[in-house]
Amino acid sequence: MKKFLYLLPLILLWSCNNEDDIITPVENNSFTAYPKGYFIATVNGYDTIKFEYQNNKVTKRIGEWYIIDPYTSYVYKFSKSLETNISYTDKTASLTKFSKLDWYQYPNDTHVYTLNGQQISEATLTYKARPNYTEKYVYTYENNQIKYIDFLVTDHYYTNDLRSRRDFHFNAKGNLDSLVYRDADYDFYDEGVPPYINYKKKERKVTTFSNYDQSQNPFQNLGVFTDLYYKSLSKNNFRKTQTREYDEEGKPTLNISESSWDYEYVNGEVKVLK
Repeated sequence: MKKFLYLLPLILLWSCNNEDDIITPVENNSFTAYPKGYFIATVNGYDTIKFEYQNNKVTKRIGEWYIIDPYTSYVYKFSKSLETNISYTDKTASLTKFSKLDWYQYPNDTHVYTLNGQQISEATLTYKARPNYTEKYVYTYENNQIKYIDFLVTDHYYTNDLRSRRDFHFNAKGNLDSLVYRDADYDFYDEGVPPYINYKKKERKVTTFSNYDQSQNPFQNLGVFTDLYYKSLSKNNFRKTQTREYDEEGKPTLNISESSWDYEYVNGEVKVLK
């Protein structure tokens, strides 16, 4: 059975947390490449996700969304009692999620990124609940931009078995234009042939990024967080995404998802915490 996983797309989540104080937005006066946080919207107003750095490397994120009850409905809530800590060793970065809530604890999973400067070359994910299962994402670059990411699985039966690929396309301004997701193909007549990506295959999923502003991207150095990875890739900030699926004949299906939003700006730059 194939298992399809993605880096988290950007979605708008509206929730509130009574235990956290609501933050009144404070204007910034100029662009910063290492923001101390950014604003999020909740049903009661604004709150913030905050960052800590050492030597221009992010070491902590304070504030996370979590699912209240995954068995009944995927309703999200925000809390500053949830943190992500990042430790660096040589060329790796290890992410650990930590909860200060007595009634909510993260599983002891590991997310380890192999870095080449500011670029991610590999991401390895293991899960406590699945001790013989490992996910690996392999990043390939061209002209200093991400070209594609391969998703591989190791389990009882396979070792680094290719499951899917995401190809990234950029426009002339250096902004992410689209990504194309394809499942790996298999040779059902010869099991000795490893899985591969068939670009002639018309079945795919395409996400487009549009409505870019002219503001410098304050999230470029925060790509180790999966929910910020797509945002980190461009020079400016997209404000609309659309995902469309295509069938085996290359025709668009009815499965379309779309999100749009806007940022607040100060002196032409996205408002962040400084």
